[in-house]
Amino acid sequence: MTLLKKALRDHNIVGLKTRPARALIGWMPQRDAQIVLSLPPAPNTPLPKLAKRIREAHAAVRSRPSGIDQTLALEDPGKELDDYLVSFRAHPNFEPYRASGCSFKIANLNEICALQPIAYMDYLDRSDRFRELTGHATQDNMLSLARITLPVPAPVELPAQFDPATNAWTLRSFGSETRIVGQFSTRIEMAPGMFAMGFGFCVASLPSIVQVVRYRGRYFLKDGYHRSLLLLEKGIARVPVILRELSGALKLEMEGRFTDEKLLGPHPPLLPDYLRDDVAAAGFHLKSEKTIVVQATENLKWG
Repeated sequence: MTLLKKALRDHNIVGLKTRPARALIGWMPQRDAQIVLSLPPAPNTPLPKLAKRIREAHAAVRSRPSGIDQTLALEDPGKELDDYLVSFRAHPNFEPYRASGCSFKIANLNEICALQPIAYMDYLDRSDRFRELTGHATQDNMLSLARITLPVPAPVELPAQFDPATNAWTLRSFGSETRIVGQFSTRIEMAPGMFAMGFGFCVASLPSIVQVVRYRGRYFLKDGYHRSLLLLEKGIARVPVILRELSGALKLEMEGRFTDEKLLGPHPPLLPDYLRDDVAAAGFHLKSEKTIVVQATENLKWG
């Protein structure tokens, strides 16, 4: 159960840490939308006014023409990306995508459907390097966009704290990109002539990749919401992406996504809808924090 669902169940949102977000209230159940729009530190808007806003968003969705045309949503990348995609394919980070049969495409984000009710809007991954890349990104330079949407992982320092009392290293991250990616054992020379064995885990921060998935005849954004919405805000819609085709027998596994009834119905949400005030609204969503602990213990047992 997610923190938001637990908060909805327990009616307890006091003291929870939040992040600014945009919510697709036109497709959300009214109770869920009210919680998102009233999360602190959002302004204390009277409940009847919130309910009216949500009803109007639902009506705006129903008034749309039925169906969606995505025949021009994707196209093949041009030769200007050949060298970059070769280096991207060569990186071990691409292996899981290769194994699942993914391909490279240029996607028109204006025509791609949205899977999740809420998208964060504070862009926590805006490092100095990311700010530099987005500052130079233009629609007519696909290479500048590929460095944002299909980034090749680069070495990064991960700050960690060591607690001698518990003999543990602790790392904290506000995104899901930081994870344990392997383990090792090796001989270490601690001092001239003094050797020991080192045992540990490898932790890395893997960048988000903009990924589109074809699910039951429609194209949806599977990953990369931060970057896609930032580019749409800059007026950039055509971007390089990775495409994965899901066969009819496969389910779309994604926690917290909209139901198939909404996604495959006559009025599916589109990515630009996050930025529209008639069907979406600014609000707050719960802030996640990942903690990775690497600890060594010694146990002595007699008899």
